[in-house]
Amino acid sequence: MQVSIESNSDLKKTMTIVVPQEEVDTAINKRLEDVKRTARIDGFRPGKIPMSVIKSKFGKGIRAEALSELTQNFFYKAIMEEKLKPASAPVITPNEDHKEGFEFSASFEVYPDVKVAAINELELEKPTSEVAESDIDDMVEKLRSQKSDWNTVEAKAEDGHRVSISFEGHVGDKSISEEPIKNFPVIIGSKNMIPGFEDKLMGASAGDKLSFEVTFPEDYQEKDFAGKLGKFDVEVDKVEASELPTIDEDFIKEFGVESGVLADFRADLAKNMNMELERALASKRKQIVMDAIIENNELDVPEALVDNEISQMMSSLKEKAQQAQQPTDMDLPKELFEDQATRRVKLGLLLSEIIKDNDIKADADRVQERIKEFAQTYQSPEEVVNWYNSNPQELNKIESVVLEDQLVDWVLETAKVKETTISFKEIMAPPNPAA
Repeated sequence: MQVSIESNSDLKKTMTIVVPQEEVDTAINKRLEDVKRTARIDGFRPGKIPMSVIKSKFGKGIRAEALSELTQNFFYKAIMEEKLKPASAPVITPNEDHKEGFEFSASFEVYPDVKVAAINELELEKPTSEVAESDIDDMVEKLRSQKSDWNTVEAKAEDGHRVSISFEGHVGDKSISEEPIKNFPVIIGSKNMIPGFEDKLMGASAGDKLSFEVTFPEDYQEKDFAGKLGKFDVEVDKVEASELPTIDEDFIKEFGVESGVLADFRADLAKNMNMELERALASKRKQIVMDAIIENNELDVPEALVDNEISQMMSSLKEKAQQAQQPTDMDLPKELFEDQATRRVKLGLLLSEIIKDNDIKADADRVQERIKEFAQTYQSPEEVVNWYNSNPQELNKIESVVLEDQLVDWVLETAKVKETTISFKEIMAPPNPAA
């Protein structure tokens, strides 16, 4: 076997392989003999058909099958000898002009040589937080607000009022929605709208028509609007004030605290808020670690892996749309997913290398804890736990999540870490305001 390799780039290779003629002859003759033993042709007894007849009737197909098998076998033999790790299926091109033996070229991508920057040199900020009494106060007021009654008032809108509006918005000549938005509730002071929008409603009364401009945030989720000036035409439908319920025994029992005692209610809130805080902190720390690993490691990734990731992302999006009973015949451009897909592939390669280099293994106890935690959301937790433990594919998914969590813990223990204190309100804040 003769092998030559041409590097079209660091990750793109073209390998030319010549299979010796004797290997070709052996493969073809073996198949001819196999066919001769089993072939059925009128006028001949089974197994007694002349080879010349077999070659005439089946030769072309047999040669194609033999060369296909030789191509596969010799390609994989060559990549083993050359110590290459393909990241894509090869594109095979036979050389029909080659006289002796069988020559073909195989073009493919290879995995990059991953070298991870020293983790102990990474400088990271590790956010910490705690639930303060004032946070519990805010939560109590939030729950009161959720249970409040809204009553229409003949007054000018002020902080805390709910204003129902109908509006249209434009950025340049592009509308922010396909149709005018009707009877949209805005609670002034909630900061659920883009900065400045709620302020423009202060002092407005039912029937007022307003026109104003506000700038969308730079990190707004709709990239076409991010950082740009929006123009809004608004009509105020009504202004409402809330009537908050009294914090009494009945109110407290509505939230599952059977004693109806305020101290027990606050303790229950604190417990739940601390659980939410731990999840939010874990998510934030993980994001910080992943961002640092990406930013501190240059790595080219194979296009084939990115394309595969894009396909998975698009399939997942269509599946979610189907579950939500939304149209699934969306024709989304590949470029929409490219940056995120590239990041995922790059991160996956880097994390795999860190895990391998540092012999990080999923802790069995943590895996079971995660399964039990997830199972608690079902009516029969024990059945869910047993299902995971008897289903290797699903168990592997949980192990992967736990392994990633352990990697984050290891990085935070190994890197140069500075703790920063963040308020509960800040860590729990949603990422982006509404339109």
